[in-house]
Amino acid sequence: MIGNEQLTVFSFFYLLGGLSLFLFGIKYAADGLRGMAGNRLKPILSRLTRKRIIGLFIGTVATFATQSSSATTVILVSLANSALISLRQSLGIILGADIGTTFTVQLIAFKISDYSPLIIFLGFVLMMSGGKGNRGRLGQAVMAFGFIFLGMKVMSDAMAPLRSHPGVMSAFASVGRMPLLGVLISTVFTALIQSSAATIGLVLTLCFKGILDLNSAIPLVLGANIGTCATALLASLGTSTEAHRVALAHIIFKILGVALFFPFLQGFESLVSRTSGDLARQVANAHTIFNVGMALIFLPLVPIYARMVHSLIPESRVKKEFGPLYLDPRVLETPALALGQATREILRMGDIVYGMLRGTMEVFKRNDEDLRKRIVKDDDKVDLLEESITPYLTKLSQKELTPEQSEREIALLHIVDELEHIGDLISKNIMTYAKRKMEEGFYFSDQGFDEIKSYHRKTLITLQMALNASASFDKISARQIIDRTKMLVDEQNRLHRTHIQRLQQGYRESLETSTIHLDLLNDLKGINLHASYIGYSILGRV
Repeated sequence: MIGNEQLTVFSFFYLLGGLSLFLFGIKYAADGLRGMAGNRLKPILSRLTRKRIIGLFIGTVATFATQSSSATTVILVSLANSALISLRQSLGIILGADIGTTFTVQLIAFKISDYSPLIIFLGFVLMMSGGKGNRGRLGQAVMAFGFIFLGMKVMSDAMAPLRSHPGVMSAFASVGRMPLLGVLISTVFTALIQSSAATIGLVLTLCFKGILDLNSAIPLVLGANIGTCATALLASLGTSTEAHRVALAHIIFKILGVALFFPFLQGFESLVSRTSGDLARQVANAHTIFNVGMALIFLPLVPIYARMVHSLIPESRVKKEFGPLYLDPRVLETPALALGQATREILRMGDIVYGMLRGTMEVFKRNDEDLRKRIVKDDDKVDLLEESITPYLTKLSQKELTPEQSEREIALLHIVDELEHIGDLISKNIMTYAKRKMEEGFYFSDQGFDEIKSYHRKTLITLQMALNASASFDKISARQIIDRTKMLVDEQNRLHRTHIQRLQQGYRESLETSTIHLDLLNDLKGINLHASYIGYSILGRV
């Protein structure tokens, strides 16, 4: 015979196993649904407007796609950290994210755990037959929901013996008598497992077995809503002021909401009890009513609320050292968004390289030593970004990417490499020629310098075309860059012959600057070639 204490230990282990299955299902479902969303998730989150109601809708949709309000809020923190959204824009989305997570809880409240093996089997068949396409992703999501329900069944079976354990029943009954304790326990537990859906799923399981009543369940639901903020709070560590504001806004939303509902728990319980005759459904409805009620209360107050959060966290006056702005490791689990962030950082790197190239002729024209030094120093920034972007994209390649995402990730790696080479040509070669020209005091012939300036302008246009194509990944533009480079290579050969002719005619300036003239043209041709390699990368022909 197994004693009560031993039975309790076995029940605890089964409970942990069931909870693990549940959490695995939540994560696996989120991965599948995010995969189905693919590149569409980024536009959903980036089409942010000042209209709060649209933000509410976007937050709801995004959370349904990620199956996690915490994931949506973490993405918002990342976007705010990258200066892509403001606090005011994010507030409506946060409220929508809280509504979006209620769909998962409503689904869990259906008593279909007995069919979980069948759901897993159907999902497995879909996943195997669908490969890496949307059908396969859908199969992954279906199979994951099967694991969620299987986890609930395991937890339910583990808790069945606990009904006869007086100590356990007394502990749960105390939650109803001391609701604040229930809120605190649920907050801590949710913060530890980082899933409000898992906490509420556990509450639903206790309700299925008759261990919890509605009076005890509601404080646990409210606490789960506060605890889910922990993920966003952790994500905001080491980020910008605006990102801190987004995380804090989420926490205050939840705490104020619970504080508003707390004095009316009995009335809230009475309202919820009328929504259904089934206890589990009542608990799910309590979660939904709380979050929809929060949205109705706070959505009209978003402007005032944003000002309040701004006053709590004023703008930092500390000047940040130069570094990457958009490479947030928190969004690597959402490849479409991570690729977008990496692209923004690459374009920032490209803007620095473009500024370096644009300034080169000013250095030669005015013998500007200060500008020459700034250009050389800018190459250190380019190198720093290259050293940050490359590992970021390498980490992204280890995630599960669609073929399109994998192709783009490889192309971006090559684009970074080409931009770094262009920066080196400018700082280590062209600026060295400029320094030598200033130190030795010679001049280009008027005709020769006009040729160099003209070729430089055309090179600038090529580089700008390459950066534009990198932003849009437009294959037509990529082919135009390649065709343009072939033309400019021919032009460089012609200019080379023209300079040799001037040498043969005995031009004094041409004799003095011959080596620099030819090397400068050759390096500008090299920049055009590297720009064409960017075009080849976009076409997938590296």
